Amino acid sequence: MTDQFVTCVPVPAAAYCRQLHQTYGFALRVVRPRRTRLGDFRVLPTGQTQITVNADLNPWSFLVTYVHEVAHAHVHRYRRRRTAPHGPAWQQAFKQLMQPLLTEVVFPVAILEPLQQYLQKPAATTYANPALMIALRAHEQQPFASTAETRVLLRDVREGTTFIINKKKFVRGTLRRTRVVCKELASGKSYAVLAHAWVETV
Repeated sequence: MTDQFVTCVPVPAAAYCRQLHQTYGFALRVVRPRRTRLGDFRVLPTGQTQITVNADLNPWSFLVTYVHEVAHAHVHRYRRRRTAPHGPAWQQAFKQLMQPLLTEVVFPVAILEPLQQYLQKPAATTYANPALMIALRAHEQQPFASTAETRVLLRDVREGTTFIINKKKFVRGTLRRTRVVCKELASGKSYAVLAHAWVETV
């Protein structure tokens, strides 16, 4: 677990992330990138709680996503009645858990400022805040040279255009808030894909 935190989040935040893991006792898995989510919190049939975070996130995106999911673990532990997944209880927990991290030692100023604005009323995804999304994207690793010219954000693909994600072809549909409804060509099935997912144009 130590190695995961050291390699996945900014080094100054690793000890705090480890402390959260010990406090709430969830299983943590770093998983293959998913089209529809950056992270996930769930209660397994055994009663064990589990958090998953996509492996392709940069350290700051990973950190925000990780704490987002830890806030769900907090609500699960301390709220006896059912609450909205991203309602006031979760928002308050997320704000409190993020507070020790809101420093230039952990986040570059370019991320810290929109992050503080986003935390005034956090939403279900960081992609609901364009300024924060752009700041986080700016710190991602550059795409490989062979795909740099064809790799774009899904939001910038024209409706009706074919694109590739995870080696599968899709047709770009309509935008619904932070996600785009896309149809997989091979199966004909529709999926809601994050508007700011990287895709490859055909």
